Amino acid sequence: MIRDLVKSDDSILHRKIQPCGVNCDRHFISKTLIENMFHYEGVGLAANQIGMDTRAFAMIRDIEYNDIIVCFNPRIIKKYDECVDFEEGCLSYPDEFINVKRPDKIDVMYEDEEGREHKIKLEGFASRVFQHEYDHLEGIDFTQR
Repeated sequence: MIRDLVKSDDSILHRKIQPCGVNCDRHFISKTLIENMFHYEGVGLAANQIGMDTRAFAMIRDIEYNDIIVCFNPRIIKKYDECVDFEEGCLSYPDEFINVKRPDKIDVMYEDEEGREHKIKLEGFASRVFQHEYDHLEGIDFTQR
């Protein structure tokens, strides 16, 4: 089901989203996030960007292989020192592009739609997308970076 993107001044984008419990319909949320991410031609989409008060996002981890992950209750557990400046855009701020400095490598944990926990290292593009979407769930938008 395609949902409208919320406006950039909507309060759901500017507050921390609380962890989702075991009772949320993770399969529905996952399907909705992926469907909307592709509909809006994004490389990532946080649930609150489409008005869902759920601590989850979808992202393309590897563009070449179209490797998509949906992360529930994500956490960044380590940021490495090397940072990179790169131009970012955001579906919540159409036509706005800003250079953002972020760590190029991070270690993260998240739950999948089955509730299984994953711990992985992300670098480059995947690291940047994860951090951007994670910021959305923290109530931070890229214009604040």
